[in-house]
Amino acid sequence: MRLLFMFTFCLFAITAVGQTSPVSDKVNVVYEKDAKKLPAGIQPKYFLDSVLIGSCLPLFSQEEIKNINVSTDSKIGEVYVMTKNPGAFRFMTLDEIKNKYVKSPSPATLYMIDNDLVKGNIANLKIDENYILNINILSESDFGSLKGAVKDIDIIKITTKSKENLERAGQVYIRGTEFQAGL
Repeated sequence: MRLLFMFTFCLFAITAVGQTSPVSDKVNVVYEKDAKKLPAGIQPKYFLDSVLIGSCLPLFSQEEIKNINVSTDSKIGEVYVMTKNPGAFRFMTLDEIKNKYVKSPSPATLYMIDNDLVKGNIANLKIDENYILNINILSESDFGSLKGAVKDIDIIKITTKSKENLERAGQVYIRGTEFQAGL
């Protein structure tokens, strides 16, 4: 399973210890609600170009990283990320992205970034606007399992300009009588 590089730094630290139920010899089921979460004060502090940005590193191109230094001198740890072009970012929250790019009256929103569901407190997650490749808006009617069961929800699928996504964006798929872009 491919996860965003930056997610390894920030998304709501959860220990790997959770309640699992074996379905078979090869499949374990983990219920997120049962996973042990670290207390809020235990999450590391992140610094971007020497500026404290909080407990979640924003998403931006890996190519912009000059170096990363992890300090374990403090109780909770500190992560220092230096970029090649400090100040060249336009960080936006998911709500800011929705308000700027999505025209929908739906009251509920589910966010996905590079096919990964965004969980937890979305207010802390920011993305560099220049790192967004495209935004695809889906509704409950686009999913057979949700059709009729859930009303008025948007699924906002944000695709970033990761190396893998840029490679797939240039591909064209032919299915029957329709053409479809790589993403």
